Amino acid sequence: MTHSLLAWVSMPAIDSSLPGDIAVYHMESEKLLGMIPVGIGPGYLTCFPEGKKLYVPNRGSATLSVIDCDSFIVKRTIPVGKNPQALVIDSAGAKGYVAGTEEQIISVIDLHKDEVINTIPLNLYPSGLALSRDGKKLYVSHQAGCSISIIDTEHHQAADTFHLKDYPKNSPLSSPDLALSPVSLALSPDATLLYLILSPENRVSVIDLGLRREIASIPVGRNPQRIALHPERPLAYVTNHDSDSISIISTCEHQVLATIPSLSAPRELTLTPEGSQLWVTNGCQLTLIDTETKAIISTLYAPLSVQTRQGVAISESHRQLLLSEVLPCNTQRPYSFVTEKLYFKPPKPFDLTIHHQFPIPAAIAEGLIFEEAEVKHHSISILPIPLRPNYHHLTFSLRIPYKIIYRDEQNQLHELKDAIHHVLSAVETHLTPSRIKQNFNLRIFTQSEVIGKSVPTPNSLDLIIRTQLVAMQQIHPTE
Repeated sequence: MTHSLLAWVSMPAIDSSLPGDIAVYHMESEKLLGMIPVGIGPGYLTCFPEGKKLYVPNRGSATLSVIDCDSFIVKRTIPVGKNPQALVIDSAGAKGYVAGTEEQIISVIDLHKDEVINTIPLNLYPSGLALSRDGKKLYVSHQAGCSISIIDTEHHQAADTFHLKDYPKNSPLSSPDLALSPVSLALSPDATLLYLILSPENRVSVIDLGLRREIASIPVGRNPQRIALHPERPLAYVTNHDSDSISIISTCEHQVLATIPSLSAPRELTLTPEGSQLWVTNGCQLTLIDTETKAIISTLYAPLSVQTRQGVAISESHRQLLLSEVLPCNTQRPYSFVTEKLYFKPPKPFDLTIHHQFPIPAAIAEGLIFEEAEVKHHSISILPIPLRPNYHHLTFSLRIPYKIIYRDEQNQLHELKDAIHHVLSAVETHLTPSRIKQNFNLRIFTQSEVIGKSVPTPNSLDLIIRTQLVAMQQIHPTE
């Protein structure tokens, strides 16, 4: 089987209070492979290592979703600081850094264990992040105060903070520092210059990190959002959200060389590892641009249930460029189906008591692991709700596999496998007639937990399990 290039796109829900999704596209065929439910307000995407795991900060949930890139399943959800705005990864050190803007902290993530190992307090609402190539310095821009902090990543503490208003000698700042609100930044390859997006002033500020002052000011379009540096050429690209354009900047001359017009509300962008293509999220589109000709190569559109795309980043097998919020990577997963999210009224959780007799005496339970829920074949029933067009009651039987880990008298670990069986009835969902006529294949996502204390006996275990239906998808076979 040949490798396939995939794009991973973060998509917030139309209702900002509801969880969003990660859409997965096959780039060559331009087909949507699936929608992966994550937290509220998913943003930047990045992966580690070599496209095996995808990390998604969820702004509204204050969490970091960890997705297995082979199975398309969320393996873990990590609590981080409130309103996580940015994420960078130190691949060599296997650490991630998340800017929790509202809580004013940087969360440090161990990428092998997928857990927070430290938090770094910062004032003035950290928003943008850039990491030096050696991973020793983390540069942080702040939404308030127009300042830059430099974090010592070895000791996990702020080594220095300097305010741009204090260094106006070459290019005086024309607005009060609080009005500048830097939203994005990029570090030059030699770590001597910092390129800072100042959206309210419609410009890019170039900061000399040795002098700690602004040495150039580059006017761009209205409401610039993100900046990306070309991996091989002295160029930078800036999305101008309110001007519907992209500015191409010379990093040698510090001036705009060209403008790519006619892009509706561009927000995030990144370049392929060799720099031949620029990927831009604009409105409900993902636009691919040839950096040599500046022409649009292709446009991918969001599903009808999604209004906006939030960003773009790129990673390939054995090569990584981790920038923002869409992530293409090489995979061996076949593209044989398309999934579509179903919107439904969540039913009440259901409780079940499970009893297990261990096959050996004096066994001690060590853990309980739930696996992905399954819908039993030929168990789906769809009945229309009277006086509510396109609304239906959905009934199906489900099976949730799980395994209990237990230890014997010789301290050896064993597994005991079983499953929860249940009929979930009268789930209210919205289905158009065309979707009902299709071969209806259902995929569900559940969350189960132990709510009652176990009843210990020498060789048995009784548990009370509460299960909640959290997401449903309809799967459409493709060619």
